[in-house]
Amino acid sequence: MRLRDVASVLMMILLLPACAPVPAPTPASGPIMSTSDAEVRAVTERLFEGMRTADSALVRSTFATGVRFASVDAGGTPSAIKYEKSDAWLAAIATSGKRWDERLHDVQVRVDGGMAQVWAPYVFYVDDKLRHCGVDAIELLRVAGDWKITQLSDTRRRDGCRELPRR
Repeated sequence: MRLRDVASVLMMILLLPACAPVPAPTPASGPIMSTSDAEVRAVTERLFEGMRTADSALVRSTFATGVRFASVDAGGTPSAIKYEKSDAWLAAIATSGKRWDERLHDVQVRVDGGMAQVWAPYVFYVDDKLRHCGVDAIELLRVAGDWKITQLSDTRRRDGCRELPRR
């Protein structure tokens, strides 16, 4: 081998680590949250804080005009989609007497430009008694610079719910 060939091979070996992919963050290092992720989470937290404090105006402030609510009604056979009007839901919050507490865990936020989704398993309590659990799927769009909820869907079940501590 000529000296020039040896030098080329040596340069390739030395530069190889610089071309290696950067490893993704591990759970030990924690998730990296973008500004949009934090903003979306803040809207979601306001929604559930409004539910806990029976503040329907706070909850309403998180909604886009025309927001939709849907849940899987597993009580019937076959199961069906149940839609609820936002005004009826807001009235129920206002008269809940600060008895409702929906506790989220393992929240996942996905953002693409002006669209976001929150996927969050939850446990719902009334007067500190577990009533049901399931998953909330919350769709948000950025409207005039603010994130607004356009759709809130959930599943509900009574079996297999895990107790969560009060916040």
